[in-house]
Amino acid sequence: MGFRDGFEYDMQNLKKDMEKEVHKTWTVDYKGHCIEVVNKMKEEYLIIDGVTVAVNKRKSIFSHLLPYVSLSGNLTLENGKRQKVSVKIGGYISLNCIIKIDNETIMNESKKLEFLPWEHKDKIIPFIQKQVQEHNRIVDGHLPDDDYFFGANKPRLDPGLFDLIIKEPKTPFFVSKLMKLFKEQLENPTVKARKATYEQIIFDHLAIYREEVIRELGQLEVDEQALKQEALWLLEHAAHRDVVKFAILVLGFTNCEEHQELLYRIGLHDEFTSYAIFAIRSGGKRVNDQIWKLVQSVQGVGKMTAIELVEAKTPEMKYWLLTKGCENRKFHDFIALRCATKGELDVALYEKSISKELYTGAAIMIEGLLDDSNPDGMDHYPYASAVLSRFLYHAQTHCETLEDFYPIIKISEFLNEDEEIWEERFNEQWKQHERKALQEAVEVYITNPKWSKLALAALQESEEIDFRSIEIARFYQLDITSLLFEWLKKEPTNSMLYLAIMDTRELQSIKELCAFAQSEFSLSSLSIEEEKCLECIIQDLHDFEGVGVPLVQVALESVNEDLRLHALSVLTAWSSTFRHQPEIQQNLKMITTTTKEKEERKLAKQLLK
Repeated sequence: MGFRDGFEYDMQNLKKDMEKEVHKTWTVDYKGHCIEVVNKMKEEYLIIDGVTVAVNKRKSIFSHLLPYVSLSGNLTLENGKRQKVSVKIGGYISLNCIIKIDNETIMNESKKLEFLPWEHKDKIIPFIQKQVQEHNRIVDGHLPDDDYFFGANKPRLDPGLFDLIIKEPKTPFFVSKLMKLFKEQLENPTVKARKATYEQIIFDHLAIYREEVIRELGQLEVDEQALKQEALWLLEHAAHRDVVKFAILVLGFTNCEEHQELLYRIGLHDEFTSYAIFAIRSGGKRVNDQIWKLVQSVQGVGKMTAIELVEAKTPEMKYWLLTKGCENRKFHDFIALRCATKGELDVALYEKSISKELYTGAAIMIEGLLDDSNPDGMDHYPYASAVLSRFLYHAQTHCETLEDFYPIIKISEFLNEDEEIWEERFNEQWKQHERKALQEAVEVYITNPKWSKLALAALQESEEIDFRSIEIARFYQLDITSLLFEWLKKEPTNSMLYLAIMDTRELQSIKELCAFAQSEFSLSSLSIEEEKCLECIIQDLHDFEGVGVPLVQVALESVNEDLRLHALSVLTAWSSTFRHQPEIQQNLKMITTTTKEKEERKLAKQLLK
């Protein structure tokens, strides 16, 4: 987010807070008649017995600089007598409301304007607890502050993922100022002091400073009871996720055994799992049992942390990791190595026979370990050769469907990677005879013609498309492009189909795909799904000069940083003819002045030369 976008974003949030704070209502009963006065950001109402009798509308929020607004109307009593109702509303620090009937003042009240950052917002902890109480787990990953955190109508990340991928520069003195304010809050916990700490926490993303905050909290010399009291106050009032995170870190430096259940419930939300585990480990008993409960309950980023820190002490725990640990495939590439290691996959597969459940679990882990994007993949697994060998042995019994067969083609692709890659593997843990033995074992399965037939039939007849069918068909070099386009008509925002068509490397097919996207997508306001599909196209256009130029232009104009970067990379690979087009030149100039990403600015400037 550039400076201009960030400023507008902050102003929008400030405006929302102001609108909620100045929305005040006064009600008074006068001789059986209800007189109601309502103050809003841009309008005031006088309502008598449910009927609006006077309205003042403001052109802008700055009209609040006027000291007072007057409203008036008439009230008819039961005896028919008419009386004038006069209202004056105004004030800067407090909103004062004076109501008169003729010359008699019947109300003179003021309501203080405090603009507290936690007021008028849904609180996060009750939001989580309600879900846990109703479902014993988190069923909806969104949080009440999503619009504040990501921006209204902006793409959301999986809970907790932002903390892992954030690369923003640190704000100087952020932590020192936060700790100074928090110490003042601990010594004198007034509304003013708490507000100052709260506002400093949400000034930046706490994840950037997590380790520094932990270090500073560890050096605090304060009363533990005061520390716990303020941590719990912040948890109770937190309407922003970073305040919850800070409060949990603080609680972790106290004897928080009595709050273990609260921490567990908060930890069920992937956004807070790693923070909850920190506090559980720092200040509680039966730590491993609590973490194990989280391992079994969370499904996303939180599971990565929980599995990383849990000890699988029993055979039942190990079996669960092998069969359920990667079950829903969410982030299975990142947790596969941990599940395989802690669950002792090599030992489990050494048995003469295994359950179908274990075979399926092993298959998912092997797929994760063989994923190209996995930094902790098969090359980091010390038992790779033994596990692959035993998996292929058990496939004789359990390989019955395309899902069962899919990991076998991934093993084949792994075994047949470039010789240069294998030379490195031979210099580390692999032996040449191990690779050869595995290639011979795989050959028995992949030479069976039934798998290519099953894949083609699935693409032709299935009601739901499956990525395994596509990859198996491509493995056997079947021409499925026409089938993919047929599926595309049914599912125009299925990114898997875009990837598959781009992977054909066929010029005509890619031209048709670009034309399809241009006609189907809302190019002026892409949905999140459309952005994903467009990225699948743009990232692979380098070798297809001039194809999809309108889409490249849309990508340059996007608020999505990844899309812009892919588009810039494509233009760098193409000849200068395209970058000199007026519309593209204008977009490049805009990027050089608005983006805060150095790589983007650098590429844009190069393209403008």
